[in-house]
Amino acid sequence: MASYDQSVPSGTSRPPRPAINYYLGTSVLCLLLASPALSQETKPRKDGNASDLKAFTLEPIIIDVQDGDAGVVAKTSRVGMKADASILETPQSVSVITRDQMDTQNPANTSSALRYTAGATSEAFGAFGSYVDITRIRGIKADYYLDGLRIISNSGSWLPQVDPFTLDSVEVLRGPSSVLYGQGTGGGIVNQVSRRPQDEAAHEVSLQFGNFARKHIGIDTTGPLNEDRTLLFRFTASGLDTNGQIDDTKHRRLYLAPALTWRPDDKTSWTVMGTYSYEPEIPDYISLPAVLLGLNNSPYREIKRRRNYNDMNFADSTRKQTSVSSFFEHEFDNGWKFTSNSRYMHVDSSLKRSTVYGFSDVGGVPFLKGYYEDAPAESTTFSTDNFLSGEFDIGPTQHKALVGFDYSFGTIKNELYTDGPILFDPYSDDHNPGKIPDFSASRAAPWKVDRDFNRGGIYLQDQISWDNWLLTLGGRRDWFTSDDETWSYSLTSRVTNYDDSAWSRRIGLSYQFDSGLAPYVSYSTAYDPLLENDWKGNPFKPVETKQTEIGVKYSPEGSNMLLSAAIFELKQTNVKTADALHLGFNTQTGEVRTRGIDLQASMEVTPNINVIAGYTYLDNEILEDTRYEGNSLTQVPKHSASAWVDYRFNEGALAGLKIGGGVRYQGSTFGDPTNSFKVPAETLVDLGLSYDFAQVSPKFSGALLNVNIGNLFDKDYVSSCTSQLYCFAGERRTVSASLSYRW
Repeated sequence: MASYDQSVPSGTSRPPRPAINYYLGTSVLCLLLASPALSQETKPRKDGNASDLKAFTLEPIIIDVQDGDAGVVAKTSRVGMKADASILETPQSVSVITRDQMDTQNPANTSSALRYTAGATSEAFGAFGSYVDITRIRGIKADYYLDGLRIISNSGSWLPQVDPFTLDSVEVLRGPSSVLYGQGTGGGIVNQVSRRPQDEAAHEVSLQFGNFARKHIGIDTTGPLNEDRTLLFRFTASGLDTNGQIDDTKHRRLYLAPALTWRPDDKTSWTVMGTYSYEPEIPDYISLPAVLLGLNNSPYREIKRRRNYNDMNFADSTRKQTSVSSFFEHEFDNGWKFTSNSRYMHVDSSLKRSTVYGFSDVGGVPFLKGYYEDAPAESTTFSTDNFLSGEFDIGPTQHKALVGFDYSFGTIKNELYTDGPILFDPYSDDHNPGKIPDFSASRAAPWKVDRDFNRGGIYLQDQISWDNWLLTLGGRRDWFTSDDETWSYSLTSRVTNYDDSAWSRRIGLSYQFDSGLAPYVSYSTAYDPLLENDWKGNPFKPVETKQTEIGVKYSPEGSNMLLSAAIFELKQTNVKTADALHLGFNTQTGEVRTRGIDLQASMEVTPNINVIAGYTYLDNEILEDTRYEGNSLTQVPKHSASAWVDYRFNEGALAGLKIGGGVRYQGSTFGDPTNSFKVPAETLVDLGLSYDFAQVSPKFSGALLNVNIGNLFDKDYVSSCTSQLYCFAGERRTVSASLSYRW
């Protein structure tokens, strides 16, 4: 079988003049975007890079995470170096979706917040994907993090989801990152950064209405609890009630996120955060065969793509998640800092549904084949990451070092009971089979897994500066154990013990020009022991990834601009793919190589105009496999591009109005591992409008109206396929209007 992840669910010189910055930056952007052959938290600091690279005397990088700071350009990030660092000094490709960008584009989830991020394919599952965040970076499934700690839980539909209203930014690190973060995929990291308590009082209420009967409310309040501002609080909450993109589906969610910070002095900070999310209704998983969607030279009449072909008399899926997190920092008198971050998380989900898994030809008529499923799942996990960071000199070189260890453990339980198949005519107005599912046979021979796992690692990284040269060296040793008890369609269980370890490496070299240009080259690896078994109950082998990357970044001092370009090659072994012979399972073997280019631009062209643009070229090939050698992966477009521009009127009758629009292009993708057919390319248009009522009267200061339209022309398309049997309808047009008040 195949083996690929297509599974089912500073400078020291005087700053250049702004005009020179603008024209030079625009020229570089045009060069990057016109060359196919090469084919946060807050508002950026106005003083550009504060560090003098020749002396490597780094001022503390202070990131003000207070909401309301405007700007789509972030010049610092934590995700690339595990500490506040200039993106120019990070020898890997990094993007940040700021709070201002999210306010302008109004994403429904974290996946849609990445629509204008180069290298990210975030909505491959289309209309189904509204309640599950699955993102591919450079063709490989990314790991989701929350505040620097990996979200470890059940995979696929039951991975915990965070409401973007509660976030301050989303950071994206492209490529392997195991040296700093331990076990993980080689695609990269999506780090969701929560809103933190502030020492100035601020409050927000937001009401949103939209099509699909969408209703969303958000509340955010923060400030000090005492006079000396050593105790700070924040409470963020949201509620969602909406119909799903698939007919007769619904999504409801309550999300609560309280936080408390204690700062006894200017060198110590301790924040405790909690989250509670309850979803009494989540939309059903809907996939349809390619031949019934007008793909693969089908002889059959095309069926409706967004009709619900499941039995709605048996549809009761819920998800509940709770977490408590601790973030502690203390800076010693010698300048070294100790950081300790920990999280406890519990996720409980219950899936009861019928769903389509293929079709059968009965006398020339295609009948959809469905199954009933009862699939409860539960996970309890704990993660902690602790490290020391500091600076020192050795001869002519300056060092910024980090050494630490992380550890996680947990229990994950999955069960699956089925009944079927059932057949029904997809052209009939009434496809309800009128059957009461009977799981007695399946319970007599169940499939379920109880897994206890432990992960640990020690790591070291040193960023060495000499004149304008910057060398990054990192190494890590990981250990992983798991004890799995598996029932593989049997009342008799089998116990499998897994014990493994691995080394990870990272090396990067960059040169920081005084002009703000920073070319770099890097090599990094990743190691990921999969918390998953095949249909027989055998644990999967670890996925191993190696990446070589050459790139350049440009952000002139005094500007509000960040341009980047990267050329890379990824090699990955033991990647998983959907098992075509066993319903709901994955398999693995083989090796995949991906070569590509990322181009990304974030610019405040003028105080009125923002531009966000990106382009990605991916060429992937299966190098080793008994069946699919030489083929390409599914769900991975060779070309993708996006551009967003918004303009704010500051004078005249339209003062206070901001108009924005974007175009997203995704190239065609292969629909199955045999590459027997393609899913066509699509181009989608988005629109955004906002109005600041302070322009009407000062007494309305803080009131803001946002109107957003996604897929403006309501294109009816197939988002992607993972096989002949699993295809996903793209998202229809979404319209929403939000009224918020901040004070």
